[in-house]
Amino acid sequence: MPTIDIPKSNQTVNVQIVDTTLRIKDGPLAAFLSPAIEGQEKLNVGEFGFLITHTDLSSAGSDDKTVRKVLFDLGPPKDWKAHLPEPVVKRMSTWEDYGAVITIDKDISEVLQDGGVELDTIEALIWSHTHWDHMGRPSLFPPSVDLIVGPSIISKFSPGYPENPASPFLTREFSGRKVTELSFDSSTLSIGGMKAIDFFNDGSFYILDAPGHAVGHINALARTTASPNGENDTFIFLGADSYHIDSQLRPNAHTPLPKSIEIPRLSPCPCPGEIFEHIHPLPLGGNPSLTPFQIIHEKSVAVDVPSAREVINKIQAFDADERVFVINAHEWSYYDVLEIFPESANGWRRKGWKEKARWRFLAGFQGAVELAFTDRKLWRGSL
Repeated sequence: MPTIDIPKSNQTVNVQIVDTTLRIKDGPLAAFLSPAIEGQEKLNVGEFGFLITHTDLSSAGSDDKTVRKVLFDLGPPKDWKAHLPEPVVKRMSTWEDYGAVITIDKDISEVLQDGGVELDTIEALIWSHTHWDHMGRPSLFPPSVDLIVGPSIISKFSPGYPENPASPFLTREFSGRKVTELSFDSSTLSIGGMKAIDFFNDGSFYILDAPGHAVGHINALARTTASPNGENDTFIFLGADSYHIDSQLRPNAHTPLPKSIEIPRLSPCPCPGEIFEHIHPLPLGGNPSLTPFQIIHEKSVAVDVPSAREVINKIQAFDADERVFVINAHEWSYYDVLEIFPESANGWRRKGWKEKARWRFLAGFQGAVELAFTDRKLWRGSL
């Protein structure tokens, strides 16, 4: 089992998983991963943002506790065709031309306010990257709310569109507020092989360098519980768009395919793990029980495919650690396992979220499972 050296700390943050209300039905799966598998030929996802609340332990018991809130990822603008640069709207409209359905009920600012969070209590918005469905509309937040972006975002995309025709965001999203660009160049801290920045300077929340998917792409690691010796601490890893579906993450050498899998919505249930070895599209002479079902391919939207694949390899080690709950922005098979904002996610381990969610993505391969079970040549003696 891989060892992840996470510095010890008695300070935690509260993590709330926010439903940004984005739903994509029948999106282009091939833009992100391949190959398609029977039953999962299209991308059908939603999107999460994450509200992180830090309460300084040194102020515990005080009437004036020091509380800081940051929002990691904002989802898309509700009226995205009116609030994104024209080239981005034109590109995304081609999805609809090919049958994709994109719906967004609320801006994340509305979701937070509906849940009782005043926008002026948020210290900063953190973009994991500058794709249309992660930037939201910072302009809907008070000017007192800072914006934090990953490496090279300011130099490449500032001040915004239309002044910078290559920018994926409008100028107004930068203007009138403090914008800070993170740099990992001077960081001496590494967690799980990923360069890290200790955001609150107390070991409660780390920003991680996660290049490959997009310019300035970052992940995060939140400490959700702390124990006296640190051995029983728990964490939530925020994977942003490092991968889109768990089929890109599992199975692997650290987390092999189990012998029997019991997943709601999958028939038969329980299902023998062996059947997924037969429908596995990737291994040619390899071991299907140790190889993810799908990969980031050369023609995907990733700006640096080798780096993007390497980040997934590193996330696999976090995922194999029972102290860490790994969740990306779009893994919608998790939705009925999670407790969504305004509820807290900090009790994830006690509630068994990791075990319940780990193989849920396999239900998306129902069509391939049905074909395998009707193929008597493959399944002589197994039925």
